[in-house]
Amino acid sequence: MSGINSVEQMTQGHLRNVQQLAVFYTGHNNIYAINIAKVKAFVIAEEVTINDTPADSDVVAGIATIRGEPVTLINLDAWLGIPKLNQEDYKLIIYCEFNHKKVGFLIRDMLDIVEKTTDELRHTEETNSKVTYTTYVKVHDKDELCTVFNAEQLLQDLGWVEDGEDTLNKYVESKFDTNKIVLAAEDSGVAREVLTKFFKKAGINYEIYNNGALLLERLSEIDPSTVALIITDIEMPETDGFQVASFVKQNSKYAHIPIIVNSSMTTDAVKNKMNNIGVDGFIGKTDIQALYEAAKQHLAY
Repeated sequence: MSGINSVEQMTQGHLRNVQQLAVFYTGHNNIYAINIAKVKAFVIAEEVTINDTPADSDVVAGIATIRGEPVTLINLDAWLGIPKLNQEDYKLIIYCEFNHKKVGFLIRDMLDIVEKTTDELRHTEETNSKVTYTTYVKVHDKDELCTVFNAEQLLQDLGWVEDGEDTLNKYVESKFDTNKIVLAAEDSGVAREVLTKFFKKAGINYEIYNNGALLLERLSEIDPSTVALIITDIEMPETDGFQVASFVKQNSKYAHIPIIVNSSMTTDAVKNKMNNIGVDGFIGKTDIQALYEAAKQHLAY
C-alpha cells in the first residue's frame, strides 16, 4: 500500500455532489478524515527514511523522503492537543499537497474510504477552528463520529500562510478602479480572512459567503452585469465549488462571468475537472500573488 494510483480516479465523486473521505485513526483511535482529493498517496511509514529535524513546534515530526522529494511530516495528535505516541506507533503517512506544499500526516491506521453527500457533513468551524466538518461513519456496524480536520488552520498554525501586511504590500501593486463587485464563496475562516485583507488592500468591492449556496442565492438577486468575478472554494457544505462553477457556466445569464477557483486541492485531477467545467483560472488558497494576478486579468484599474 505504498501508493494508491487510483487516488485521482476516486475524486470523480465530486461531480456527483459527494465528497470522498479517507477515514483514519489518529494515535489514540480517534476517527478523523481528509478529503481524498487532497491525497497524493498513502505510504507505509517504515518504508521511508524519516529524518528528525529541528522544529519550532512539536507538531512537525521531521522530514521524510517520499517519491524522491522532501516532505514535512506532521503529527496530527500533537496539533490536536492529544499526547503523542512513539514515532514507530504511527504505521502510515497520508501524503498530501496543499497550495503546492507537500506534507505528510502521521496516522495509526487507515479505516475506510467513504462517500458523503454535502448534506451529510456538518460545518463546525465556528465552534472549533481545527475542525471543518463532522459526520458519521460505520465502524463495526456502529455509527461513529468522524471529524474532518481543517487543513488551512493547520497550515496557518505552522506559519505557512502568508497573509501579513508585508505580503500584501509585496504583491498588491496598486488598487483597482471599478464599481463592479467580486463574489466569493469560502467556508474556511482562515481563507476568508486572507481574501478580506486582499480585497481591502486592492480596493475591490466584494462580498464573501460561507458556502456556494449563499453565493448563488446572492447572484440570483443582483444584475449579473455588475459582477466582475466569482472566486470559489471547492470543498464546501451545501453547495460546493464544482456545483457553483457548473451552474454559472451552464446558465447563459451568468456564463460571461469569469470564475476563479481558490482551493488548497491543487492536484491535476481536480484542476482537470474544473477546467472541463470551463473555469477561467485556478489558484492555490491563500496565495496573495496569484490572487492579485487573477484580479489584474479580470478587473479594470
